[in-house]
Amino acid sequence: MNVDSGRVQDLIRAVTFDLWNTLIENRDYTAQRINFLSAKLEEMGYSFAKDDLTEAFVSSLDYVYRVWETENHRFVPNMERLEYILQKLKAQVPEDQKKEIVTFFEEVALKDPPPLIKEAKGVLEYLRSRYQMAIISDSGFTPARILRKILQKNGVLDFFVVTVFSDEVGFNKPHRMMFERVFSRLSVKPSEALHVGDLLHTDVAGAKAFGMKSIWLNKEKERKAAEAFNPDFTVNKVCEIIEILNNIGQQEKPV
Repeated sequence: MNVDSGRVQDLIRAVTFDLWNTLIENRDYTAQRINFLSAKLEEMGYSFAKDDLTEAFVSSLDYVYRVWETENHRFVPNMERLEYILQKLKAQVPEDQKKEIVTFFEEVALKDPPPLIKEAKGVLEYLRSRYQMAIISDSGFTPARILRKILQKNGVLDFFVVTVFSDEVGFNKPHRMMFERVFSRLSVKPSEALHVGDLLHTDVAGAKAFGMKSIWLNKEKERKAAEAFNPDFTVNKVCEIIEILNNIGQQEKPV
């Protein structure tokens, strides 16, 4: 665990979390989505090689990143992303069928929900009576309405004062609107809050730009990646944040 040498100025009263790969395991549903898309297109008389479908699907990830990079971190709605895939395939699909495909893409995670990271529930149970807690998470193909159901299935949704997801905000982290939406519901200042996440360019950058403290969850134990973003703290496991928060509390007790 690495702690920045600078003094933490404000008592921490709220903790916000990223979701994927921070509280829940990062599960990939690409194969299921491609298989469903292939079956639907076959019903409409199209016949695409699996490699072509995969290439079109994966290229939509590049499209999403380009939009994020060039359009102020705009969230790409799932219908827009599907239309990009269909355009790459030169496939004409009726609107009702597009909606059916998007619905499957969004809801497939419920068929095999991603579990919580091993120690995550214990950490949340420990923190819930001590801090206001919130989720600040990008959505991808799995939207807020599904992610909240996954949190509910894992028995932790009620731990959070507010859950904010990029498909509802219209922007991805590090856009400040993601953080503003949370603080409209928390009764603390950003300087009294700490954000935990695994991505430097979204979690750490967004939190610091908004005036929050940041903990980088460095699961891969990278050595130099953090230098440009300068997180306040670095941990390798989410359970290590308890020690950090306890130490901050000790530092800030009045003499």
